[in-house]
Amino acid sequence: MPLSLTESVLGGIGLFLLGMRLMSDGIRTVADDRIRNVFAVFTSNRFYAMLFGMALSMTLNSANAAAVFSIGLANAGILNLFQALSVLAGILIGASLTLHLTWIPYSLLATPLLFLGVILKYFAHRRKLANAGNLLLGSGLLFLGLTLLETCFRSSVSQPFYSVFSEIFFSNPLLAMVFGGMLTSFVQSTLSSATAICSLVVSHDMTTVTASAMMLGGIVGVAVIGGLASIGGTSVARRIAASFFMITLCSTLVLVSLVPQLLDLIDDRFPVAAVRGVSMGRLLFEHLAWVHTSASLMVALLVITLVGFIARRAGAGFRQSEDVNPQPSARYLDMRILNTPTLAIEQVRKEIIRMASITSSMFAETQEMLFDFDARRAVTIRQHEQVLDSLNHEITSFLAALARTTSNPGISFEIPGMLQTVTDFEHMGDSTENVLNCIVDRKEGNIFFSDEAMNDLRRLAAEVKKNVVLTEDSIKQVRTPDDTEFRERKQAARLLFDEIKQHHFERISSGVCPPRAAMLFNEFTAAFVRIAELCWNIITVQGRKQNK
Repeated sequence: MPLSLTESVLGGIGLFLLGMRLMSDGIRTVADDRIRNVFAVFTSNRFYAMLFGMALSMTLNSANAAAVFSIGLANAGILNLFQALSVLAGILIGASLTLHLTWIPYSLLATPLLFLGVILKYFAHRRKLANAGNLLLGSGLLFLGLTLLETCFRSSVSQPFYSVFSEIFFSNPLLAMVFGGMLTSFVQSTLSSATAICSLVVSHDMTTVTASAMMLGGIVGVAVIGGLASIGGTSVARRIAASFFMITLCSTLVLVSLVPQLLDLIDDRFPVAAVRGVSMGRLLFEHLAWVHTSASLMVALLVITLVGFIARRAGAGFRQSEDVNPQPSARYLDMRILNTPTLAIEQVRKEIIRMASITSSMFAETQEMLFDFDARRAVTIRQHEQVLDSLNHEITSFLAALARTTSNPGISFEIPGMLQTVTDFEHMGDSTENVLNCIVDRKEGNIFFSDEAMNDLRRLAAEVKKNVVLTEDSIKQVRTPDDTEFRERKQAARLLFDEIKQHHFERISSGVCPPRAAMLFNEFTAAFVRIAELCWNIITVQGRKQNK
């Protein structure tokens, strides 16, 4: 019994989303410095990036698949907003070229990619090959989902599905544009979409204006798929998808209102005066192909023109948010203020508060990954650690210069404590990254912990989290415990650490914990304990400053 239209749509979308997730994770793990450098060369300016998008769209023979791949590259941090928008502009042009050239259908790529992906992912012993298998498997599932969607909708031109919408969408150019966007989102291939629209011209007695509006809606459909691919991705990918959608939507609305004039321009070169809404000749297909090509060129040129402005505006938006994407450099330090030591030391305090916030956010993300693995969080955590390294270097250099120039005894007394605090925060970032490495090793090595071990890790992470929060509060001078309370906190934490170590020793002695799992658990506990000890060091320094 064949699948119904609804079942095919749900299955196709499900495979599409699963493939997108696996492909994005695969790109992150596979993309090393050499691959990133290759993409950097191909997208070094807006015109190279546009040519890359054209080649990508024509190679995959699907603008939607190419848009999804571009959003995946942005999710992985390989393409920035400027590069990705330029690539998406080229994808629109490449989609139009597939209407004029015979190309290999992307549906042929699905099964070979699935086969190679499964072989590498589950049978390769090298981690790099397994990661490549994850990328190929995700790409294969993505193409399989697109193929399923295309097949079910292309074969349904004569089914009641289109008749339901004929009275609503086929009588108004704007509504026809909406239908064309929906059709392209499901059919995926621009060539298949044009073929379906030609069939609808015959079966529903549509005019050439309505059919052209549907073709223009296909451009918006590509942007819709890009937005769908950005769901659950990074904020950069969502901004790229939103910007591309707004540009394509606004420009397409203008072009739909100018369809008669656009048709006249096309008729001058490709006479279609004899073609009516009921024609099924080659001229109608060429007519629609050139409508799509002309509109794609206009939209792509608009995107290329505005890409610099959008990238600058988006960059300004990022700088306004401190917690989403922290800058890998100091914000408040300037060597020119060294002549004003009081102001200089206050600016250093602001940078240390930044380090406290970044470290706390970094640990919170790592704690969530311990029980809910997400490759996107791993990228963010490593970016935070790089920010901490940069801040440690800049603040240390600034404090050293301040110590050489100031004669204020109070500031001279405070500088060593600040240096120690900055170094401890940087080491906390290193230890948190060690926890992340343990999480990744456990995931990729398929190492399983017992329920008791996972419960111990949960208790350990929660206890360390309390100390991290307390450290952040003490830096912000919200709350610093007195000596008695602080000693009790440390004693309770040490008792918990000793208890967890004893439980681990008992599991090893009883044979419940295999050697690989035992070694990894030891690395977990060592990193967590180190973070707690660094928190105690920072709190101690802050207590001394307040008791001075």
